[in-house]
Amino acid sequence: MTALIRFEHPLSERVRNFLRIGYLFSRFHEMLVRTEVWAHHSALFTLFEIMEAAARAELKLDILQELERQKGLLRTQPDFSQAQLEHIQTAMSDLQNVQQKFGQHLRENEWLMAIKQRMFVSGGTSPFDLPSYYYWQQKSHQEREAQLRQWIQSLLPTYEAINLLLGILRHNSLSVECLAAAGSYQHNSLAQNIHLLAIDVAQNAVAMPEVSANKYFTHIRFLQVSQQQARGQIVKQDIPFTLIMCSFDPAIR
Repeated sequence: MTALIRFEHPLSERVRNFLRIGYLFSRFHEMLVRTEVWAHHSALFTLFEIMEAAARAELKLDILQELERQKGLLRTQPDFSQAQLEHIQTAMSDLQNVQQKFGQHLRENEWLMAIKQRMFVSGGTSPFDLPSYYYWQQKSHQEREAQLRQWIQSLLPTYEAINLLLGILRHNSLSVECLAAAGSYQHNSLAQNIHLLAIDVAQNAVAMPEVSANKYFTHIRFLQVSQQQARGQIVKQDIPFTLIMCSFDPAIR
């Protein structure tokens, strides 16, 4: 069976932010459960990235508004799930119960902020630059993990809410089998309520999509994968792929 790679392309800045934050939290959790010092170093660096990515004041309001809209949409479905409704309500309540600014407890920790500043300097966290951080790295992996979990704890309601919304978005989808003739595919218009495009392409095609899309026009070019250039050449052969249109609305129209 041919292995597929899925590429996602957000169609709004809001979805772009959700995807970035979801990606960072996934990376944090992947590193958190490892035992190596450098895995926890990466987890801490990712924690700082989460702070920056989710610092926008309107993020919480955007999430709550979409969750409220999802509650309304769910109630209009004749066979809606009470469990799903309760899941949305729990996510809203947990997020509303976080009174402080996102990551404020981390910004008030002088030690963490000193590490954050040094992490963006090449070699800035060397043992002689940050001996207290080096000491922290010598702790058992259980102690380091416990502290990382403590630092991420108040940020988790934001993650849970975004993860729920991304799950809804990816679930409400319509798939179409397409062919990029000589590496290029065009479509005059998508459904008006599409918020995310996903493209499944065979790994052995050694190609990646470059997407230009709005509500009037969609153009997908497949580029050769290269580790030498930021943007590879447009492929010349036909590329079959699956186009998946995703929406926050249950019906794509």
